[in-house]
Amino acid sequence: MAGPVELIETKRRVAMVIAKSVPDKPGIAGELFSQLGKAGFNIEMISESSVSGGSAEISFALNESQVKEAVAHLESLDVLKRSEFVIEKGRGILTVYGKNLAHEPGIAGKIFSILAQEAINIDMISTSFTAISVLIKDSYLTPARNLLSRELGLDA
Repeated sequence: MAGPVELIETKRRVAMVIAKSVPDKPGIAGELFSQLGKAGFNIEMISESSVSGGSAEISFALNESQVKEAVAHLESLDVLKRSEFVIEKGRGILTVYGKNLAHEPGIAGKIFSILAQEAINIDMISTSFTAISVLIKDSYLTPARNLLSRELGLDA
């Protein structure tokens, strides 16, 4: 019987933007990502965390060639005037696919543990019923893909 992982893909030249001191209230994420979408920016991954004092941090990933223009667009929005934007380039997305991933207890932990054994730090995580994606340093994409392929039985 085949394992739950069917395919591993990578995407290079991705940047992460960390929007700090974003107002922590309903509608802010909708406004931020609607404005980016209207301006033609395709967001690959999103992560949000609440911070004390009525503010939050929202991190997102997009094509590295668009990052400066996207941040400039966000800085022009009144709702984000007090926000700070940190750009981290040199990232890539590694995605593990499998139609039965959602039915495999512990698969996310296994993937993350395999990466950790090689000191590969994860900047962001996105999951669905059929995919687990991680944002990592671009230089780790090929070694991570090879390692996961071997450890998850795709090399057989």
